[in-house]
Amino acid sequence: MNNNIRKLSGFTLVELMVAVTIIGILLSIVIPNYMESVRKSRYNDGMNSLTDAAMKMETVRARTGSYPATLAEANISATSTEGYYGNLIITAPSAACPLSSCYLLQIDGQEGQEHSNVTAYRLFSTGQKQRLQSGVWEEGWK
Repeated sequence: MNNNIRKLSGFTLVELMVAVTIIGILLSIVIPNYMESVRKSRYNDGMNSLTDAAMKMETVRARTGSYPATLAEANISATSTEGYYGNLIITAPSAACPLSSCYLLQIDGQEGQEHSNVTAYRLFSTGQKQRLQSGVWEEGWK
């Protein structure tokens, strides 16, 4: 007989169970971190859209001397880049501060895309930021 014949071997059931357990543990750590990253990305989508719109508003004011009355005049999209927020509007924040010298930008969460009970964000020309959380406007975006 030939002594060079190699014995074929594979993984035992215990080795396979250990490997599956390790993969399960790693997934239980990775998946929540991934979901948190997705949530933060969606959250930042609305804020980035408002910040971008504010820069465009300031550009128009620098050119014309007053803020635009419509989104089209400033080349601003009514929806966020990723589509998680929409219905972006421009309004004058009060009668004492007309649109020619002040503005208020507001963007709403799209249906089913809201997070942490925040359904809308606001940005004033003064830099003031607000979030609509549980039906109440609160200071700051976070």
